[in-house]
Amino acid sequence: MPQPLRILITGASSGIGRALAEHYGRGGHTVAAVARRRALLDDLASEHSGVLPFEGDVTNDAEIDHLINRFAIEQGGLDLVYVNAGVGQRSGEEGWDRERTRLIEDVNIRGAMNTIVPAVAIMLRQGRGRIVGISSLAGRVPLPGAAAYGASKAWLAFYLESLDMDLAPRGVRCTVVMPGYVATPMVDGAESALVTPSARRAAALIAQRVSRGDRVIRFPRRVALLASLAAIAPRSLRISMQNRRLAKRKAQRGRQE
Repeated sequence: MPQPLRILITGASSGIGRALAEHYGRGGHTVAAVARRRALLDDLASEHSGVLPFEGDVTNDAEIDHLINRFAIEQGGLDLVYVNAGVGQRSGEEGWDRERTRLIEDVNIRGAMNTIVPAVAIMLRQGRGRIVGISSLAGRVPLPGAAAYGASKAWLAFYLESLDMDLAPRGVRCTVVMPGYVATPMVDGAESALVTPSARRAAALIAQRVSRGDRVIRFPRRVALLASLAAIAPRSLRISMQNRRLAKRKAQRGRQE
């Protein structure tokens, strides 16, 4: 890919998205930081001259399509897109709550699609580019407390891995990132032993492995190994382990409040 890169990141106002924008901004790249919270984007842009704030909602297909094409036209191309915007699931009950499940579907699936489709069109015209989807290890195996969220992340991983087979011969590649617990507001209260030290460290790891062309990125190693083992473990054991984790997380949140 050409240097410096022209990068677009959704969900860039906090967590991994913000850390990625900061990482690439420090590296001298031009970054379109996309999110709904304008004040946080302006704060991010004020700290990094290469980061450009773009207020936008990924669930609005016309708005995000216009935003992506505008950035590509202004910068003369688009090299790398991080499909990062997402919402989580805070309890098992939310797996059958219509409003919350619909929100997860709208942001994690429809929002991802709204970002990927126009980006792919631009990259196909260029004959190069890379789409990176921030999925989750929660999408590897069914677990209690993650029905809607896990399904949405499994969809993103399946979609991008399949899409890569179609697009690679035409110069456009796809990468799936499957983090475990990263120290971000989305996983506040998760067990510290399963959390990477910071979103900044996660962003550096992701950027390094994307730059070398990895198709699938899973981390932290311990959690990735546990997820692999869970996929072949008896269903009853998976349920028991996940329920214990959720109970600890609930207790930790209670103490913090």
